[in-house]
Amino acid sequence: MNVETSRQTGFAEWVDDHALTVETLDFQAPLDDLEPLRDTIGDARVVALGESTHHIREFYQVRHRILRFLVERCGFTVYALEAPFTQGQALDAWVRGGPGTVEQVAAEGIALSLGQCREMYEALTWMRERNAAATSPPLRCVGTDLPGAAASPLPALEELAGYLRWAAPEVLPVLEQAVGVAREFDEPIIFGALGRYEGLDPGQRDVLTSALSRLMAHMDRLALVQRAKGHGAEHDTAMWHLRGAWYLDHLHRANAAEGFESASTFRDVYMAESVLRLVEGGARVVLAAHNWHIQRAPALDGEERLLQPTGAHLAAALGDDYRAIGVTSSLGRTTTLGVPTPERPVGAWYDAPLPPPVEGSIEAAFRTDRLWTLADLRAARPHVHDAASFQHSRMADYFLDLPVFEAFDAIAHVSRTTGTDHVLERAAD
Repeated sequence: MNVETSRQTGFAEWVDDHALTVETLDFQAPLDDLEPLRDTIGDARVVALGESTHHIREFYQVRHRILRFLVERCGFTVYALEAPFTQGQALDAWVRGGPGTVEQVAAEGIALSLGQCREMYEALTWMRERNAAATSPPLRCVGTDLPGAAASPLPALEELAGYLRWAAPEVLPVLEQAVGVAREFDEPIIFGALGRYEGLDPGQRDVLTSALSRLMAHMDRLALVQRAKGHGAEHDTAMWHLRGAWYLDHLHRANAAEGFESASTFRDVYMAESVLRLVEGGARVVLAAHNWHIQRAPALDGEERLLQPTGAHLAAALGDDYRAIGVTSSLGRTTTLGVPTPERPVGAWYDAPLPPPVEGSIEAAFRTDRLWTLADLRAARPHVHDAASFQHSRMADYFLDLPVFEAFDAIAHVSRTTGTDHVLERAAD
């Protein structure tokens, strides 16, 4: 052992001595206990908050307390979700005072029922009330993901149609070609849509791809003129709906040829680009998405093909202006989509046992007698000798292989987790 290594400690010991211990999950609690988070965030323009699985009550609570801190103490202005960009417009309208109930807009704007829980309602209501009382620019809540929960392009194409009817009616017949094919595999859940797409005649697939390509070219040709006429914002938004449909078409094609792991990274490109659009507009963004999406490090699929998550794209574009905080846990329960059966429909979340941390997992480094703990991996790295040994992190009810210190800038560890009310009510039925 050299002199430098002898002065270092293990990461578990570093966590005990230096990590931030937080004693409340209460969304409304004072924020002074999170002040050390400033050192982790620095001057970043995008802070991503993860979760090792969806629909966990405590993960929402951790992320929403950090969201409040970043908005109220650090000046962040956008909450960007792993939710469809197109349908997520309902969220942005509502938090700015639009009509409807929080339950309605959360169900409409956030796919796979991920908005349907008390914790999400609480955060959206806080955003709406803050906007109603504030004189500063409004706090926004937007989706970043492909249309139709990465299942169907129809929602995006319908939004595009509204723009083309007055901006470029001559191209509507091409749009109708795309819509006609999209209706053939339209499903609200991605796995159902993927199956129906694979059942299409190859000629139908080609019609859709060709129509979307022609629409993209026509929209590009209109861009400068529309901006000169003062319609730049409308054009750019319509183009983003179309770009989502175009990426989704490539996702479906890639799934048929390469498998879902590789194909799904079209989501990650679009999510990253959606965030960068906000940053280019001057926003500081809090991104909430699964740990896999926000990680900075690329991954390999089962065929050893390189996969680039959203966080890898953002880190490449922003460097130190991007921070990724993984959120995970050690005890309690988790959730899973499970294997579809007649009693367990596709797209439904179910309560599941949480296996104990395995050797070499980041979860194994944290004590479980604290409510939740935030460990800054960037700060720890120079002082620990075993950073490279952490090659596993929880994903739902199993462990994913990944170099944790390369993937995340910090880890928020919750000792014990439970499913949301939405999941537990389903389990009780």
